[in-house]
Formats: sequence, C-alpha cells, structure tokens
Amino acid sequence: MLKNLRGNAGFTLLEVLAVVALLGILGAMLMPSLDSAADRAKNARLESDLATVDNAILLYKMDKGTCPDALADLVDEYIAKGKEFKDATGTELSYTPAGDKLSYSLTGKNAAGETVTSDGSSNAEE
Repeated sequence: MLKNLRGNAGFTLLEVLAVVALLGILGAMLMPSLDSAADRAKNARLESDLATVDNAILLYKMDKGTCPDALADLVDEYIAKGKEFKDATGTELSYTPAGDKLSYSLTGKNAAGETVTSDGSSNAEE
C-alpha cells in the first residue's frame, strides 16, 4: 500500500520542463516593459529635479538679487545637504549663469540621451 502512494506523488520531468519553459517565455515578454518603466521613472525624476533646482535658484535670486555662480551655492540654505545634481544618465546637470547673472541655463539628459532644458532656463549666453 505504501508503494502505491509513492508512485502517484510528484510531477513528471516533462511537466516541470513545460512550466519552466512557460515561465521563461513570460519573463522574456515582460523584460521590455520593465526597462521602459525604469526609463520613465528616471525621466520623471529628472523633470522633478529640474523643477526643484529652478525653484531653489528663484529663491536664491530673490534673496541675493542674482543667480548663483554654481549649483553648489544652493546647498544647505536652498537645497538639502547631500543632494546630487545628476540627470537620468548619471552625469551632472549643466548649469550656466548668464553674464549679467539675472538668467541662467539648466539642462540635463533624459534616459534616451536627449537634452532636457528646465522651465526656468533662458538663453544664458555670455
């Protein structure tokens, strides 16, 4: 009687292989959507960071009368300590104050490598 129960329990090798193959196919179908979701999240963070830095520059400009010389001038008083000024590709944001220091250019690259300009930026050529 004990032999009878043992023979019927478990899965066959063919059933296990079929399940593993199906899981592999489903995983392969899911990977592109996970990659695009990560890119969308990086781009959303870039947009949020650009808006945050724009607001910090605006507050700095209201207090001091000019734009800061560098983004590091915003740390502590206008932006939290330890904040990194990086875009979606992991490189530093590009900040350039104009010659009159009343306007600036703030840009970064999105996950596709395209340049994104902040809403508060103007043409800051010297």
